[in-house]
Amino acid sequence: MEEFDVLLLTHGELAKGYWHTLKMILNMDESKLDVLCLKEGESPEEFEGRIEENLEKYHQNKKIVILLDIPGGTPANVALRFMSDSRKLIAGTNLVIAMEVMMEKLNHTPWENLDLDQIIEDGKNSIVYYNRLVKEE
Repeated sequence: MEEFDVLLLTHGELAKGYWHTLKMILNMDESKLDVLCLKEGESPEEFEGRIEENLEKYHQNKKIVILLDIPGGTPANVALRFMSDSRKLIAGTNLVIAMEVMMEKLNHTPWENLDLDQIIEDGKNSIVYYNRLVKEE
């Protein structure tokens, strides 16, 4: 049974914010999640080079979940070049999705048992419009 790594790619400093928040909520050490932030003014080619370097240095020959912020955004579009059977990409990641993926990693869930469809569904279901909810009650 093979474990997996997690890489978070976002515009700006969002990935760092998620990292700090996940570290606080899950009490995890910093080696459990890698983050790469697309810098203002950075070209897609430069960002691609940094992703490739990260994958070669930290995730060589490993299964990996790559969490992305905006579907169709530069981080997601560039990351698509790295998609394979051993690299699963989720765009539109919210904190719930990131947290559930990290909990699976921390619990040593094998790659074969990782249910990304359910995690994505949980992320969708975590969105609550409180005004409507309170009004309906």
